[in-house]
Amino acid sequence: MLRYEDHAPVPTLRDGQVSVKVKWLSLDVATRGWMNDVRNYLPPAPLGEAMRALGAGVVTESRYPGLAAGDRVSGLLGWQEDAVVEGSTLRKVPDGVPLQAALHVLGISGQTAWLGLHDIGQPQPGETVVVTAAAGAVGSLAVQLAVAAGARVVGVAGTPEKCDLVRSLGAVGCVNYRSQDVEAAIAELVSDRVDVVFDNVGGAVLDALLPHLAVNARVVLCGAVSRYDRGGPVPLRNWFHLLPNRVRMEGFIYMDHADRFDEIEADLLPRVRAGELRCQEHVIDGLKAAPEGIQVLLNGSNNGKVLVKLCD
Repeated sequence: MLRYEDHAPVPTLRDGQVSVKVKWLSLDVATRGWMNDVRNYLPPAPLGEAMRALGAGVVTESRYPGLAAGDRVSGLLGWQEDAVVEGSTLRKVPDGVPLQAALHVLGISGQTAWLGLHDIGQPQPGETVVVTAAAGAVGSLAVQLAVAAGARVVGVAGTPEKCDLVRSLGAVGCVNYRSQDVEAAIAELVSDRVDVVFDNVGGAVLDALLPHLAVNARVVLCGAVSRYDRGGPVPLRNWFHLLPNRVRMEGFIYMDHADRFDEIEADLLPRVRAGELRCQEHVIDGLKAAPEGIQVLLNGSNNGKVLVKLCD
């Protein structure tokens, strides 16, 4: 079985394939789930192959008519320095933005935040939105997009520094779930009750928000980082509030909406170029350090999007 430091020859290209020099890798909590042999939205990562991951790089050779050497691209490139993939699975990275932006604000993080808010949360001007893991890669963008939609936003994060970041993004308040009683703190901040919850955490934090839901509230189930590396599930004791308040609670996977990535990019790209959307980067140097980055994600010590930088 290959270890992460092993080397293998770069395969010869077939028609339709391209070779990519990988410069950046995205580390996402979903990676932890792909390590388990359990039912998920993708099969477990195969043993003996490069770990599944989104990446961004530069085409070095192409036998796909839509791409040429020198093009900047992103896609499922895996934990490797050189990747050979089907050209049809890659997206060109727009000009005028850093290459790694294709892995956060214009990639998985931005697409996820946009889809969850646009399709399920649908925040209206004046409504109250609560975002959990609000200082993370997806959460921080969800905060900014909700603020831009005219909503009153409250974040939930895990340190005073992260709460300061969330407030700097336009949130009116932020609850530190490690040092505060989430249910009591939310009650003080949302006198008009909560219209939208954008949840990246699940478990006890989500449960604490359910008593504060407004009639016809929407709960966006984006992630459940509280349980990815732990034992059994944490029960929702306050679930009954969903019924009398006619709450819509819905999960989604951004990969199901690849046909809409152009639509999302058309909305986000002008905001990125204008500096209207901020995304902090937590950069880890070198492929050998990638496993460390997974631990950073799971223990919450990252500030923003966790990326692995492979080369300049």
